[in-house]
Amino acid sequence: MSAVFEHEVAVRWRDTDALGHVNNAVFMTYLEEARDAFYTAVVGADPIYVVVRIEADFLAEIQYEDRLVTVRIEVEGLGTTSLTTRETILTAAKEVAAKARVVTVRWDQSSRKPVQFTQAERERLAAAKT
Repeated sequence: MSAVFEHEVAVRWRDTDALGHVNNAVFMTYLEEARDAFYTAVVGADPIYVVVRIEADFLAEIQYEDRLVTVRIEVEGLGTTSLTTRETILTAAKEVAAKARVVTVRWDQSSRKPVQFTQAERERLAAAKT
């Protein structure tokens, strides 16, 4: 797998606000959709994780007319149960609309607690690290 994972997300009419651009809160949804696809592609299972931290910088507008945005995800760090990623949203014109640093924790739904990545998951995530 390439060190940079890319996923396209559709811009929906409902994503826009009264100013005619995508509302900043929706950017988090775009990141989440791409992160789910990333976890599925790299970890190879349903993405069972929780977000414990997000830092985001909003740099450009996204408009409905863009129709699609591209989200890039790069692995920054891998802990025992946590994964830190750098996530970038690009407009249709490939302008950086937002940059985020996200910390997620692998989650066990039954115990409601963090769970360690398996050795196989760790190897796949390490291979995706930039």
